[in-house]
Amino acid sequence: MRIILDLVANFILVLGFGILLQAPKSSLISVGLTGTISWGGFLLAQNLTNSIVFSTFIAAMTVGVCGEIFARFNKLPATVFIVAGILPLVPGVPAYYMMYHMIKGEYLQGVENAINTLMIAGAISFGIAIVGGAAKYYSELKNGHLEEE
Repeated sequence: MRIILDLVANFILVLGFGILLQAPKSSLISVGLTGTISWGGFLLAQNLTNSIVFSTFIAAMTVGVCGEIFARFNKLPATVFIVAGILPLVPGVPAYYMMYHMIKGEYLQGVENAINTLMIAGAISFGIAIVGGAAKYYSELKNGHLEEE
């Protein structure tokens, strides 16, 4: 029951970000689904691996895939779906704790949280970049624009 509540809350959260970011009204359900599916991927990977960084990477790749798929269906840029869908994965809590520990003078704990924050942010970037690059490569391959070396 907790997982279903998390997914519904995530749908509402991402839908709200889609409205805030002025996504077209016809795409709002797809925007919400992008965030919800990615959060489901995060929860599944978290249960299987117990690694926040790897789970974030899997969820970021899921956001990228959903963004590319929904972009084709809605005839919109993938960034409409990716920007709102990625927001629940942003490492706000580790960044907060990094600053908290640094201000308190607990530098070792602060640096640990900083490294964790950077690893999560890197996992998000890398996951989106891999899917975006693969989608572009596939599109060029499909359209016959890929030049042979």
